[in-house]
Amino acid sequence: MTNQTVIQKRKKQSDRIRKMTITAMLSAITALLVFLPIGMITLPPPLPAVTTVHIPVLIAALVEGPMVGCAVGFVFGICSLIRAFESGVVGLTLFFRNPLVSVVPRMLFPLLAFLLYWLLSRFMKRNAVLDKIAVGISAAFGALCNTVLCLGSISLIYGDRLTEMVNSFISSGDAEAQYLDKAGSWLVAVVGLPNGIAEAVAAALIVPLIVVAVNAVLRRSGHKKVSSSQGVK
Repeated sequence: MTNQTVIQKRKKQSDRIRKMTITAMLSAITALLVFLPIGMITLPPPLPAVTTVHIPVLIAALVEGPMVGCAVGFVFGICSLIRAFESGVVGLTLFFRNPLVSVVPRMLFPLLAFLLYWLLSRFMKRNAVLDKIAVGISAAFGALCNTVLCLGSISLIYGDRLTEMVNSFISSGDAEAQYLDKAGSWLVAVVGLPNGIAEAVAAALIVPLIVVAVNAVLRRSGHKKVSSSQGVK
């Protein structure tokens, strides 16, 4: 075995250990945020919770690639599923007891965020400023995808039940019939838009700062950051 082969083997082993460590660390942070008030801010029913848990998931995807992002997103989804069963809150939280609503979208949005980052990196001239912009855009896009996928799956799977639930909160004398007939869709649109925008703005501001800091630490420790050619084959 040549020295070059030994070096490559050690590097691969080091990369695997780093990925496992970052996955475990961000998964632990994600799990804590899900069960702490700062992570899942509950709103009065039938409104959904506003979340900041998507931030460590996006950091995982944009620092270490789609597989790590998907793994941390899976932890997000499982914890969200558990929280939905433990919570006595009514409203949209009840629909998160379905893994198609709570787990699958949380595994998909980091993949979509990384894919956009990969595409932007291919078409943008690489420098520190543009890379931060690409990370910010990708983080905001990922946060919006989280909102759209979750609320969209609720609307598709539970459309009639959602409308019935919303109508139970509204007196027929105080709302037009046209609204009542499509109350579920109106709720998703009206609630999802401001929630999604707020979460996207938070991701666009916070994620690039953390990603830059993490990449700086990785460079000092002799590791390269995930580039546009890594993670997507």
